[in-house]
Amino acid sequence: MAERDPGDVRASGKERLIQATESLLRNRPFEEVTVEEITKEAKLSRPAFYYHFAGGKEQLRATLVERGLLRERPAQDTREQILAAALRAFARSGVSATTLDEIATEAGVSRGTLCWHFHSKEELLAALIRHYSPHGTLQSAISEAVRLAEEGQIDDRTAVYRIVAAFHDALMATPQGDLLRLAMLLIHSHPDAAQILASVLTENRKILINYVRTRQEQGRFRRTFAPELIVQILASIFVMRAVARGLLSLLSVTQFSREELIEQVVDLLFYGMLPCDQSERVS
Repeated sequence: MAERDPGDVRASGKERLIQATESLLRNRPFEEVTVEEITKEAKLSRPAFYYHFAGGKEQLRATLVERGLLRERPAQDTREQILAAALRAFARSGVSATTLDEIATEAGVSRGTLCWHFHSKEELLAALIRHYSPHGTLQSAISEAVRLAEEGQIDDRTAVYRIVAAFHDALMATPQGDLLRLAMLLIHSHPDAAQILASVLTENRKILINYVRTRQEQGRFRRTFAPELIVQILASIFVMRAVARGLLSLLSVTQFSREELIEQVVDLLFYGMLPCDQSERVS
């Protein structure tokens, strides 16, 4: 019997991995397919995978793209995938304990690809905070509510409802909730990064403070409280609910739906801001 060329064995293993990946891609996108699933489908070991694809899934992706089996992914998609993976890893294990290799594995890219987008963990952390910051959506929602109230198109309670809803949606959505939990971990270990997040979250307060102060001067809100306190109360309520979501589910406390929670907070804030005679008339 003729001896088998070692090159044939290598080619066979590589082709099996490619065929296995192609089979898995019929049901799921490439990003969701793991190396373990590919090797299991190909009936090969994990070391065998990295023998053929030393660059990991990114090298495999490049091979699939080259053969026309997978569409090329824009660089921006890769960057966002890395940021999403970093957020999950940092929120789960903390910044100091998470390595770039772990983030690369979580993102399904090689370390080289990760470092091409972000040269250090600190650069990645700063980019992550800016990318997932709720500043843009929160500012636009607050500005729109204040504008409509000042133009008389909506009443003050409706404006307060929209502002509270904006805080809820901006701070309690999944990425932002993870970001806030990460911020709690950063306060002592990475104060510079924590400061970036704090500044982003407080940039929206000027519009809201001016709105409340104007209503106080017009006699529509009572003047016995500091307008700045409204921002602190709103941020504290939703930040703490996002950070302590798992704890709250274990405690014997009422679990509110989104609408119920917003209505409760609106009533507490709005009727607390009205002059006593107006709040009595409203009630």
